[in-house]
Amino acid sequence: MFSFLNKNKLTPMLGVDFGSNSIKAVSVSGDPDNFTIDSWAEISTPKGAIRDFQLQDPERLAQACKQLLRMLPTQHKYVATAVNGSSVITKITQVANNINDADFENIVMMEAEQLIPFPLDEVSLDFEVLGPNVSDPTKNDVLICAARTQSITSSLSVFDELNIDIKVVDVGMHALSRAIVTLEKSLQNEDANRYCAIVDIGELSLSFGIIFQGELIYSRLQDFGGVSLTRSLATFYNLPIEEAENVKLKGSLSSYSDVDVVNSYVTQLSQHIKRNIQLFSSSSGNRNVDLMVLSGGGSLIPGLKQQLSQQLDMEVRHPDPSLLYNKKPEENPEHRAKYMTALGLALRSFTPCQI
Repeated sequence: MFSFLNKNKLTPMLGVDFGSNSIKAVSVSGDPDNFTIDSWAEISTPKGAIRDFQLQDPERLAQACKQLLRMLPTQHKYVATAVNGSSVITKITQVANNINDADFENIVMMEAEQLIPFPLDEVSLDFEVLGPNVSDPTKNDVLICAARTQSITSSLSVFDELNIDIKVVDVGMHALSRAIVTLEKSLQNEDANRYCAIVDIGELSLSFGIIFQGELIYSRLQDFGGVSLTRSLATFYNLPIEEAENVKLKGSLSSYSDVDVVNSYVTQLSQHIKRNIQLFSSSSGNRNVDLMVLSGGGSLIPGLKQQLSQQLDMEVRHPDPSLLYNKKPEENPEHRAKYMTALGLALRSFTPCQI
């Protein structure tokens, strides 16, 4: 999104995703039509270093990233990372398509003043023309995105001492949708005209979006994540939080969990998803959503895909980035859904555009 590279040149970049629970990195090689994942790595986020999606302690995060980079087989010169949370605002507006470039940018800036709830001198602003508006072809849909400059500065400062340059600061949901559209190629072809919900379940948050014709057109963020199940397991079975988290992540819930504990969490999750779909439908002329893609570390609960498909009465997909790994698959490969945003960031190596 907030790009510091020559937009006419492709630049290999390591995708680094700062999560509340862990920092994840992915590198890719090849070309947009035929690429592979070369490597990935993950390290725990220092306690308290990220709060409300904001990087609060760049120095400790830099030390963690230094260790993360050592875990990768090759060195990297450039990084793409992302900003998330309430400091990021994205809006789609319409601008007449017969306006010259100079006037167009002025109009977008005036639109931004009306749409962005922050003073423009406190934000970094970017935009991209998405294409003709479906209802009025004489206008183009334009995606405007703004993030508090302080959030971007914090990201930049993390890598200042690591001899690695940030070339792109993207928006987390856009990176996630890029990875999903890349893995689920039908969203650009036979399913392009279906409204597809994306549900990314993190430790503390639920990210919800809608993809239509290969583009992210709607997104929301909620305070509901996988930690809710971890706490329920810890309370019900009197386990330390760390052990309950390990039980959940290792997929060994069947040996610990009572069916009511897991089903109660899945029911809550389903209710949140239904509510998000209702909000989108009511704001978009009651358009139907009949396809959903799961992502994030919290999506790895055994049987979650099938349960949600039944409760929501829709097709649910759960793409696995490990299928793109260039090494020989392990005997029991781990589903790498938690690396989706980092993959989307790494894919910026192939997209010399603003978003």
